[in-house]
Amino acid sequence: TADWLEFFAARRRAALKPLVTPALLAEHAEDPRGADTPHGPALQDVLNYLHNQPTAGKSFAYAEAPYVRYRLGYLQGRGQSPVLNDGPIHASEREAVHAVFLARLVALGLLDDGAPQS
Repeated sequence: TADWLEFFAARRRAALKPLVTPALLAEHAEDPRGADTPHGPALQDVLNYLHNQPTAGKSFAYAEAPYVRYRLGYLQGRGQSPVLNDGPIHASEREAVHAVFLARLVALGLLDDGAPQS
């Protein structure tokens, strides 16, 4: 079954990759949570796929100092503590949530690591 699941996951990623455009990245950067304006259909499709991935390995934003300094962390398997990243510091939650979005796109091969990112 695992090989079929990977086959369909690869097909889904191939269908989503063309949706990841500079305009889509800019839309997410402007309002990552969709609080001020609803996300467009393409962004919602991509977010639905990202949200439905297994928990282990997912990146997340955490407040090192609320309202001042945010960083990324990575979830591990059940019963294991997350790994907190000493990487870049983000000045706002919005910026950190967008960085999580970009990290997940790169991890799933939907965005090239060297691609221009908003």
